[in-house]
Amino acid sequence: MRWYLHVDMDAFFASVEQVLDPALKGKPVIVGGGNGRGVVTSASYAARKYGVHSAMPGFQAKKLCPHGIFLPNRHRIYSEFSNKIFAILEQYSPEVHAISIDEGIVDLTGTERLFGPPLNTANEILARVEKELGLSASGGLSTSRVVAKIAATLAKPHGFIYVPPGTEQVFLSPLPVEAIPGVGPKTHQELLQLGIKTIADLLKHPDLRRRHLDLDEPGHEGRSHDHSIGNETTLDKPLKEMEKMAEVLWGLVEEVGARLRQEGSYARCITVKIRYANFKTITRSRT
Repeated sequence: MRWYLHVDMDAFFASVEQVLDPALKGKPVIVGGGNGRGVVTSASYAARKYGVHSAMPGFQAKKLCPHGIFLPNRHRIYSEFSNKIFAILEQYSPEVHAISIDEGIVDLTGTERLFGPPLNTANEILARVEKELGLSASGGLSTSRVVAKIAATLAKPHGFIYVPPGTEQVFLSPLPVEAIPGVGPKTHQELLQLGIKTIADLLKHPDLRRRHLDLDEPGHEGRSHDHSIGNETTLDKPLKEMEKMAEVLWGLVEEVGARLRQEGSYARCITVKIRYANFKTITRSRT
């Protein structure tokens, strides 16, 4: 039987800023978008109470939370904290897969002899991240990667959900299909047209069940599905020089490439999106 712990940091960038400046604890911290031109990259839960969320235009965030504390992005510092988080995860398994800078999956299969039951190990990992780094994380533990991911998402913020073997369908059934990772607006609409609103509805269709959940696979290991891997950034000042633009672009490409290599995957389609100061967006793709 396989065991997967999905770790997802809570409001990561904003939480790092609060660790570095304890006076920000409990306050509406908003990272990015402070000049009214960019977008929000992270918002503390105190800021989210006002409707602020990541990817929101800065001017809109200021309208919703005028007293919010806007801070610039400090990607180098966030990367340093991310490295420390994954260093802790890697002490418990050689199979740690980074999904993003603040999210990863730890394969705890076969670690019982060293660390004891996976449930105890999962709790220990989350506790260590909080104790050693001052950052809260949410986690999900299951025999399926997909279920572990869903559990971690439902556990946010600062929670943990354990889905015992054999209870996966009971856990999943009442949830809406959009709770499944990879089910975006387009797929959601396609499923709705088939009369599929909940995961319980989806489980009645063996082909869709295997495609989206893989609960029938031996050991619930799951298979690799088509999905997107992306990276983006918001500039503090508009750029006009091609060399500087290329430098930023290659930095984004390198991070995406690293994640592809880590997964052992390759890209079939590449998309570049540019958003101007007036929020006009241009997208180009090549397959």
